[in-house]
Amino acid sequence: MSCCLALQVPLMNIKAATEKFLEDSGVPHTTLRLCGFHQAVIGNYAVPLLEERSVWGTNDQSRIAYMDSLDVARLALAALRSDQAVGRTLTLAGPKAWSTQEVIELCERLSDSRASVTTVPTWLLRRARSLLRAFQWAQDASDRLAFAEVLSNNEVWAAPMDDTFKLLGVEPSSVQSLEDYLKEYYTRILKKLKEVGATSDRTNFYV
Repeated sequence: MSCCLALQVPLMNIKAATEKFLEDSGVPHTTLRLCGFHQAVIGNYAVPLLEERSVWGTNDQSRIAYMDSLDVARLALAALRSDQAVGRTLTLAGPKAWSTQEVIELCERLSDSRASVTTVPTWLLRRARSLLRAFQWAQDASDRLAFAEVLSNNEVWAAPMDDTFKLLGVEPSSVQSLEDYLKEYYTRILKKLKEVGATSDRTNFYV
C-alpha cells in the first residue's frame, strides 16, 4: 500500500523516496504498490504450525489482501507492456483481506492441526521498538518491529482490482487466492511427509 503511511519503516521510507524521485525526474514509469505476499504466510504461520512451534500473532484486527508473488510478477510484466499504465500508480491486492486469526484458522483446517498461538499486544511492540532504537546493534530488530507495528494498527491492507485487471488485460479468475495457495502447499508437504514415513501425533503419520 502507500509507503507514505509508514515512513518510520526504513524500507518503506526508501520506496517513498524512490517514488518521488521517479515522479520528479519525468522518466516514464509505473508505480506498483503491494499489500502482502502469500509466501510470507508460509514462514509466519504454515511452517511453525507443522513443526508444532508457537505461532505469533497480535491482538489487533488488521486485514491483509495477500497475493502470490508469481501473480505479482505476471501483473508487473503486463504493466510493462501497457502504454496506459505509464504514469499510473497501481495497488496490487488479492481477492480477500485476511486477519491474522483467520489465516491461522485456515492453516489449522487445511493441515488438520491445532496451532499454539502466542498473542503479543501491540503496545508491547511499540515499547520494545522504543527500547531497541537506543542501541546501534539492535537497529535491525527495531526496523522489523516498526514494520510489525504498521501491520498491527487495525488497518485494512486491500484495494479494488477491477480497474487494474481491465487496464492490464488480466483475468481476475487467474489470480490465485490465499486459500488455494495454502491448500496446494499443505497437499504437497503432507504428501512428502507421508512418503518419508514421518511420525506426528498431529498429522497421523507413523513409521
